[in-house]
Amino acid sequence: MMKIILHPRSLLIIMFMILFGAVFVLNDFTSLYHGYIAILKSPSILISDYLYIGGLGATLFNVATILLVNIIMLRTLKIRLTGPVLAGVLTIAGFSFFGKNLFNTIPIYLGIYLYARTQNLNFKSFIIVVLFSTGISPVVSFMIFGVDWSAWWGVTPALNVYIGGVIGILSGLAIGFILPALSAHTIKFHRGYDLYNVGFALGLISMVISAILRGFDSVNLERGGMTSELYHTPLVWMTAGLSLLFIVAAFINDKSVYKKYPSLLRSSGRLVSDFIQSHGVSVTFLNIGLMGLLSLSLVLVMGFEINGPLMGAILTVMGFGAFGKHPRNALPVILGAVLAVFISDYSFDNIGTVIAVFFVTALSPIAGRYGVAAGILAGFLHVMVTPLALNFQEGGFNLYNNGFAAGFVAALMIPLIEMFNRFKGDVTI
Repeated sequence: MMKIILHPRSLLIIMFMILFGAVFVLNDFTSLYHGYIAILKSPSILISDYLYIGGLGATLFNVATILLVNIIMLRTLKIRLTGPVLAGVLTIAGFSFFGKNLFNTIPIYLGIYLYARTQNLNFKSFIIVVLFSTGISPVVSFMIFGVDWSAWWGVTPALNVYIGGVIGILSGLAIGFILPALSAHTIKFHRGYDLYNVGFALGLISMVISAILRGFDSVNLERGGMTSELYHTPLVWMTAGLSLLFIVAAFINDKSVYKKYPSLLRSSGRLVSDFIQSHGVSVTFLNIGLMGLLSLSLVLVMGFEINGPLMGAILTVMGFGAFGKHPRNALPVILGAVLAVFISDYSFDNIGTVIAVFFVTALSPIAGRYGVAAGILAGFLHVMVTPLALNFQEGGFNLYNNGFAAGFVAALMIPLIEMFNRFKGDVTI
């Protein structure tokens, strides 16, 4: 067995060190402090670009702190960094550019912990759900900073924050408590062809919360927000550097890793595809790096400018390079998504449409299992369904809205594909 020199945990620590070091190069303490406080006090609903709210330094500080907390948690629990775990950590880092912060993530973690304790189960067994759970973390922030509770109780502004804090934290605990059971059932809906399964479960919760809040005229559920493209160039270099870090690590571990990589490309990517377990650390590192370069190429070719949400999408695509995505199954769905924009009235002037072209890769297993044509159709349908899925969740609480949309696309397509497909293997869970 080949000795691994650079482990996944080593690269995560290197990432943290680079991010933390960059923070103090980019900002003085005063602007960093005020920027970070602005991030923590943001309602954080879709789409809240932390680069616009707090600036690059404060955003990188937010990413670094959340990354560190999760590294410490994984270390404390003695969790082995498998493909799903690595995907979860990189996804958390990505969404720390728009929507996640320490303030709104911890209550949800605690809710899952309480569920494990009440069920006499090991908290470690829910680590995948934990890592992806905070896609709905804006609920906590919105309850605290986005609702005027004085409209009901006539309280002072100071007391309004305290009431919101209690309700926000309780909401996070409740969501975390029900999420493990819910996500275990939602995978049956799309049969593992939506890589963002937890995002689909969170979409259902978000839809119910939005429906309840919509019944109160005093609650403003208006979504949206400004994005910042001021930091496009440094984020391009950051993406390139991070991608090359994984590629270099792959070759440091195994000089002949490129010879083993084609075997990964033959994988369908359907849940649960742990590339570290099935293909090894080095091959997975190479795939993560190549997915990063693929994402960066798409940015440059299409003329996109990187902002917080787009950076989050890129890091998520890279993370799932350990858990179901590779260039062979991702390119067809991306092509389908781009095609949908070109022939419809949708426009790349809308950030939601842009990030959908990256998050459409949640449906990569469809292309991996059923071929290029099926992948293109899946990508096409995803772009059409995503805005409607967001309307179901009026409050914009689910950061993984594309995972919610992808679940419906997969649930529609797979039975139809099976009906016309004579190959009946590996089609049920």
